Amino acid sequence: MNKIKKIGAIIEKIYMGVGAVAMGVLAFMVIFTVIMRYCFSLSWKSISEFNVLLFTFTTFWGMGLNVLKGEHVSINILYDRMKPSVKRFVTVFNCVVMLVVDVLFIKYGWAYAVKMGKQISMGMEIPMFYMYGLMPLCGVICAVCIVIKAVETVLAPASAFEPTDK
Repeated sequence: MNKIKKIGAIIEKIYMGVGAVAMGVLAFMVIFTVIMRYCFSLSWKSISEFNVLLFTFTTFWGMGLNVLKGEHVSINILYDRMKPSVKRFVTVFNCVVMLVVDVLFIKYGWAYAVKMGKQISMGMEIPMFYMYGLMPLCGVICAVCIVIKAVETVLAPASAFEPTDK
């Protein structure tokens, strides 16, 4: 079990690293394009489109990170007042709901990518499938994160559900 946890920690670090690098490149590219546009009146449609691609990537890539770290939007006023055994059930139910929504996201994201993906982008001149394909790809990664979170919840000791802000 420890070996699985170590492998999971390495995969999580890689996952976080890819997101951090993409965010860093996005920040640099946005600053670069703003400076070039306003100081030198230079603009490139391919770089602008690449920025959109990076923004899209970081947004959808972050879905799974939010699930793993519990950073998604939640209203805990009722949850905090529940017994630990009920909290476990509610958390697993929440994971099931998230998984259903994510599967729908994957299904319709894939259908959209296949249908609209034959168009060529105006900036980078690549098939739009690569841009639209980010949705189902990141959706699958998010689904894996949801399953991991559900398994962690089921295997967690009851003390993990005790109130943290007494």
